Amino acid sequence: MNKFSQSRAKYKPKIINYLLTAEAPPMESSGRFFYYENMSKGDSLFLEIMKVLYFGDNPNLSYIRQNKNKILKQFQKDGFYLEDSVEFPIEGTSRQKIKQIKEQLPHLKNKINKLAKENTKIILISATVFKACYEELIKEGLKIINRESIAFPGSGGQKRFKKTFSALLKEHGFNIKLTH
Repeated sequence: MNKFSQSRAKYKPKIINYLLTAEAPPMESSGRFFYYENMSKGDSLFLEIMKVLYFGDNPNLSYIRQNKNKILKQFQKDGFYLEDSVEFPIEGTSRQKIKQIKEQLPHLKNKINKLAKENTKIILISATVFKACYEELIKEGLKIINRESIAFPGSGGQKRFKKTFSALLKEHGFNIKLTH
């Protein structure tokens, strides 16, 4: 089990209500990862998801970063889990990334089938993941709840991410819990 898998497994809920599927882990040398507890920068996916779920428009980012362990435990308690569509970092153009993700679809389907139960709602995050996976996962009978791409919350996509992600969660029964 690699470092990413170990960090992710620590926060796996007993029952996954919402399975978020993102693109791929970052380069290990970056020191960044959604489930790494000690982050001081470059954590846009984590921050933007937590803003939607728990902190709203004016979050105290230093509080969120200093309490990442506690926040990840709440994320776990609420039945959220984030997996990557590919186990290794990928680079290139969108077209190249889509191709790499499609090549890994059999592995992703297997992983999702092990994690998702009948009521698990699956959310595909980023245009590349949506384009590469949506149709195949629907054919597989998996419960993908977004019918359109959700922007990755980095490089200017934060507002679109927030709008689409929060509307989707509300539509599918998650009560957003602003705590701070």
